[in-house]
Amino acid sequence: MGELRFFQTPAPHLKSPASVPKIMFMVVVALIPATIWGIYFFGPKLTLAPLIICILSCLFFEWLDCKIFKKPVTIQDGSALVTGLLLGLSLPPGSPFWIAIAGGGIAIILGKQMFGGLGQNIFNPALVGRAVLLISWPKVMTSWYAKAPFAFPTIDQGLATMPQGIDAVTTPTALTLTKEYGFQVLSQFEPRLLWRLFVGTVPGSIGETSVLLLLIGYFLLLGLGIVKWDVPLFFLIGLSCVALITGQNPIYHLFAGGAIIGACFMANDYTTSPLSFKGRIIFGFGAGAITCIIRILGGYPEGVTFGILVMNAVVPLLDKLLPRRFGVKQS
Repeated sequence: MGELRFFQTPAPHLKSPASVPKIMFMVVVALIPATIWGIYFFGPKLTLAPLIICILSCLFFEWLDCKIFKKPVTIQDGSALVTGLLLGLSLPPGSPFWIAIAGGGIAIILGKQMFGGLGQNIFNPALVGRAVLLISWPKVMTSWYAKAPFAFPTIDQGLATMPQGIDAVTTPTALTLTKEYGFQVLSQFEPRLLWRLFVGTVPGSIGETSVLLLLIGYFLLLGLGIVKWDVPLFFLIGLSCVALITGQNPIYHLFAGGAIIGACFMANDYTTSPLSFKGRIIFGFGAGAITCIIRILGGYPEGVTFGILVMNAVVPLLDKLLPRRFGVKQS
């Protein structure tokens, strides 16, 4: 008789009635409302190419890595599709094609396959891609466009001075203006700012502007039992606490930038978040707190990417110090 071999895959060893492709498909479905809004609000000319190229590049680099290293091709599991979509939604409208290609390659090769593939990566791949792009090409990654009626002029300008009758203009984001002038000045200049942030009529990345539509997608996944509530909630609590301590408006920081898409769709990743409930609380709170600290004190107006990645690096330590005991029901 031949020798029996026993193969043990890396932890965590969790069972779920839902397959990986089904979970990834539902994540894509949940992101469709925000994606459609981004395409409509910023216009197809500025959004379709970055989104499609990000998705195709992630699928290509996943296939290429599997072929080079003679591994089973895994593009059918949907994880590269989700990575490409999240990366595309995090890019500024009008991003050049080479940014999308580079981001897809970095996300898949450095963020995922270098660690062994799906389930073994310690960092969120889409955020790895965005972080490298942001550090390498900061000017491209912080150039924003919006339709003229919805753009933010500089504080010494008025809306009447904005050019009319053109598709889009360059514009700062709310976080950029807050970094320079403070929330009080910006809120006086734009009294309906919080409402605009909630519905999504503000400059920003393609898929991060509409808090309303992102929350609809998140609650769909939550209702289906695909995601959990703890990491997003404590992410937003950590963000709010730092905002309150520093005298900032917490609601503004919750609605602005990538806080909602980061908390609900990136920090809440199975692979890169802790296993135990206590660990997930610390992880979420820490990511949110670091995000707000970077926004207020750091060199970048937005801190979601680096806040989550820093806490991703702490996850193995949290799992070791706060293991989930066998037999204890998950939260």
